[in-house]
Amino acid sequence: MMPKTVLITGASSGIGRALALEYAKGGAKVALVARRRELLDAVAEEVRALGGEPLVLPADVTKSETVHKAVCDAIVAFGGLDLVIANAGVGGTKHVKDTSWAFSEQMIDANVNGAIATLLAAVPHMVARGSGQLVGVSSIAGLRALPNSAVYSASKAALSTFLEATRIDLRSSGVKVTDIQPGFVTTPATDKNNFKMPFKWPVEKAATVIVKRLQRAPSVIAFPWPLVTALRIARLLPDAVYDRLVGAADPRGL
Repeated sequence: MMPKTVLITGASSGIGRALALEYAKGGAKVALVARRRELLDAVAEEVRALGGEPLVLPADVTKSETVHKAVCDAIVAFGGLDLVIANAGVGGTKHVKDTSWAFSEQMIDANVNGAIATLLAAVPHMVARGSGQLVGVSSIAGLRALPNSAVYSASKAALSTFLEATRIDLRSSGVKVTDIQPGFVTTPATDKNNFKMPFKWPVEKAATVIVKRLQRAPSVIAFPWPLVTALRIARLLPDAVYDRLVGAADPRGL
């Protein structure tokens, strides 16, 4: 069943925007959360044009009090939330020798702290009514560490672990938990990458697949399958073998 009330962080662009438009097609009420009001207003017009009912809630997910307020405001405005998608996050590659704490802190604040703050804000409401779905957008980069992505891979692995534990804790509550693990998707963030991105999906395709699969409330949604399969196999490799394989593909290794 399609949700009637949805909250999406990072809704101003990329996967978040595409998901908002998909849910709008079904007439959902969609709470749009992101930092930039002007971009949210533009997405709100698109949601309205497709038959949805938008609610613009500017908030910075790296500031837990603002995202908590956004979730609470959406619950009051809509009378409840069927689905909360913690999608906001930042990417970026950097060799560990060039990685500053400022770079790391920003990524962890957005990808880990922001996502967890979003989902925890919705837990009491959903548990109290015995239904709802919590969703976090992590990455297949969290399946096994990738070169030049120490902080990014770690942040996504942390979110996946949080989602798994949350799913276990809430297994008898009626609240479902899903971890979305995308590969490369065409977004403003990936447009900045200067390396090969195999099996990259258009953002519209990613959103369509996510919305369809979320209706079955699986524990994990991961795509595309060739990269997912390769990384799952890589998890079984001994460290020495894996290090040689990924090291050979990365000439910057020291």
